[in-house]
Amino acid sequence: MNESDVALLHKKFEIGGHTLNHVNLKKLDNSNLVNEINGSYSWLTEVTGIKPIAFCPPFGAYNAASLKAIQLAGFKVIRTTQLLSPDLLLPVNYTTLQLFNHSSFTYAKHLLIRARFIDFKLWLYSGATSDFLKLADYYLNHIDMNGGCFHLWGHSWEIDKFNLWNQLETVFKHLSKRSGYSYVENGQLSNYSQTQLS
Repeated sequence: MNESDVALLHKKFEIGGHTLNHVNLKKLDNSNLVNEINGSYSWLTEVTGIKPIAFCPPFGAYNAASLKAIQLAGFKVIRTTQLLSPDLLLPVNYTTLQLFNHSSFTYAKHLLIRARFIDFKLWLYSGATSDFLKLADYYLNHIDMNGGCFHLWGHSWEIDKFNLWNQLETVFKHLSKRSGYSYVENGQLSNYSQTQLS
């Protein structure tokens, strides 16, 4: 996309930072780390006319140095791609579901590699299912009872390639039947606490 396309997209959607060159932040020295993050912040500010609030590290990879650099650049919310979390954890937020048909093995592997044992236990209570719609309802029911944040994400190219539009529409219908939810963009999460979200 060129800059005018990004500016046009910004009129309808929040646009967050993702580095300048889609690089793994854990593999950069401090100078390149700061250039990638600050450059992303400055470029988005220039193109959209507003300061971006949210940032997602490429590949979900970050460490203490990159978190510090992201916050120093001016980003207020950091969103990773870690799955199966119904919690709101500031400043770093995990996701609940990706619109993609992962296997149970993939879910288990990612939860264990990232040592998210509390999320692993919660997923086991779902029957360790990989069924996307069952997982969506399971986590929404959990949030209904305990509060939290349901974060659905996906790559548009994957949704297109694997014909997941009907699945997306179905999960939207499941969401629309529930009351008491606030629908917010990533950048708005900094205005909420765990107890305010359900």
